[in-house]
This record gives sequence, C-alpha cells and structure tokens, in this order.
Amino acid sequence: MKYVPLNHVAPHFLRDSQPLRVASRNERDLLRLIWKSPGIERSDLTEPLDLTQQSLHRIVGRLHDRGMIAFSPSENRRPGPPSPELTLCRDWCLTLGIAVNVGSIGLCLMGFGEPLENMEILQSGSSLAEEMDRIEAAVEELLARRGAKRRDVFGVGLAVAGHRMLETAFNCPLPLAHWSLIDLAPLLGKQLGLPVWADNVARTAALAEAIFGVGRDVADFAYIAHLHGYGGGLVSGGMPFRGSFGNAGEYSVLFGRQDYDDRPALSLLLQELHARGYQDLTLKDLKNENLVEWDGVAEWVDRVAPAHNRAINAICAVFDPALIVLGGELPHSLARMLIERTEFNNLPRHGALRDVPKLTVAEVIDAPGAIGAALIPLVETVL
Repeated sequence: MKYVPLNHVAPHFLRDSQPLRVASRNERDLLRLIWKSPGIERSDLTEPLDLTQQSLHRIVGRLHDRGMIAFSPSENRRPGPPSPELTLCRDWCLTLGIAVNVGSIGLCLMGFGEPLENMEILQSGSSLAEEMDRIEAAVEELLARRGAKRRDVFGVGLAVAGHRMLETAFNCPLPLAHWSLIDLAPLLGKQLGLPVWADNVARTAALAEAIFGVGRDVADFAYIAHLHGYGGGLVSGGMPFRGSFGNAGEYSVLFGRQDYDDRPALSLLLQELHARGYQDLTLKDLKNENLVEWDGVAEWVDRVAPAHNRAINAICAVFDPALIVLGGELPHSLARMLIERTEFNNLPRHGALRDVPKLTVAEVIDAPGAIGAALIPLVETVL
C-alpha cells in the first residue's frame, strides 16, 4: 500500500478530516503570501488574492482562531479604520528536517516556517537501524532544547543523497549503501511516530535557497549542490521543479564513465587531497576558507573546469534561468574559483550575444539540506 504522509498527521493540525486537509486552497494562498511578506496588512491582501473583503476577513479570522497567524497593530498612519499586520505564528507547529549525507546527518528543527535549531551527527556507515536510532535520539535532544514534545511536530522531511527511485527510495553513493533502494519514509515514520516526506538532499538544499536565500529576489534559478556527489535542483516560479521521476537537476547524468571522475564532486577533491598527504581530511574539513591555498586545489579546479562549464551550458540551454547558484558544501572561496573559470557557449549572431545567467554563491550556508527538508511538510500541505 502506498505510504501517504498526510494520513499520519496529528488530528489537531487538520482543517478537515474528510478529505484530509490542513488548509483550503484560499487559505494556503493567504498563508504563503503572509510567509513571503511578514507584517503585511490585512487590507493589502485583497488584490493579490482576488478575494472579496468579506471572504478575506472570514479566512483570516479562521486562521487566527486556529493559531496559525498572529495580529499586531499597524504602524502605518493612513486614513480609515486600522488594519492589523499579519505574521505566521511560529508556535503553531514544529517540523523536522533530516538530511543524510556521506559522513554526516544534519537535523533542523523549524517553527511554522522559521528555522529554530540545527544539529549535526556523524554518519558512520553503520547499519540503517543503528543510524535511525541515533537520529531518534538527536530528535529527542532537539525537542528538549525547546521544551517541545513529538505531538508538537507536524511532520518530518527526510533528504537523502542519491537518485530518487520509486516512492521514497533512493539509489545512494556507496558509503550510504545501507540507505539505498529501501522505501524510507514509512520506515522512519514508524521509528519516530510521525509523518515523513522525502526528497533528494540536493533539491531540499535548493528549496532552502529558494525560501531563505537568493529566491527572495529571483523566482527562477538553478542550484548546483557540490556535495560528496554532484547534483542540484531547479527552482521555477519560486518552487522546486522535480520532473516526472523526481530527478530534475541530476547534473552527474551529463557525464559518461570516461569523464565521470572529472566532474566537480567534492569526494573527488577529497581523494586528490588525500593523495597529496592530507590524510585525515573529511568532507566537513573542506569548508575551510584557506582551502584555495592547499597544494593541489588550483590544479583540481583547472581539471574540473571543463565539466563545470558543460553543466553550466547545459543548464542555460535547457532551463534558461536568471541565476545559477553554486552551493551544497562548497566553500565560497572555491566557488569563486569556479565562477572565474566559467565560459559560456555564446557565439554572436548578427553581432549580438544572447543573455546568460549570472553565477553566484549560495546564501544558505549552514545545513541547507536539513533546512530545506524541514520545509517539505509545509510546502506540500500548508504553504
């Protein structure tokens, strides 16, 4: 039987039991607008939502009664009756984000659309059951920090490194083989007693960037996640585009066996540095901003630049975004080195060049995969 996370949401979060809904379409539109524009006045909601004032007041009142939004006095001094400013009520619910990467498992505890706490535990390559036990212990610690209980948690977003397969199974890199080809959402859901949504960790990082990073100003962008592997996500109209099989943004597919080891995956840089005497380095250590000065780094960047350019130009040709973001675990210093080596395939026609996207570094630096994972339950059902 197909696992449906909404079936496991606690009743006190639901608007309707038949059908199961957390919010109506109009309520979701209103909540999303408040989320994007915290402090917006109620009187300013009528036009963008195409609702009558009477309908708007009724919806706002219902959401306020449920504890989902908060009122505060307006500071605007304009003629007419005062209109309250609206914000999401952070305490209405909690969500959890869990991002499984090679070497580390990141966790994020989020209020109603607002990150509260981050944590990272070791991904040790042990059995799946052992790692899920350690995730459960970390979840309990995060909740204890806020004086919260599991009944306060609306849902869990699980982000896993690897190609998405059927339902919530992923084909992961070798160090995560024990996470591979298993329908993970029902398994973790049973462990935690909570509903679980799942996606690829590169796409949840792109979602975090869409909400809390460059996406605040740019609706369409491509995100390249430099992690143990090399993937990413596409954001269109402010929301992730996943594709028919959930794998849009799997840039590694651009490379065949003969050039797979020349793509800009950080695991390959780590191998290069190990060979040059940096024996004890881990992926986490590559965050060091002095990385560019280490022996072999500049040479590695030169070697992977053609693969970087192939991916950039493929993104331009297929998606045509305004912006391409270099993110994941890539330190800004290394990102700037790749940006400096970017070459667009942009031959002039009739003396004119076409527009090409700008390249920039990610703004969400710490735990982007876990933050984006914590957003999934909200984006799928509420916002």
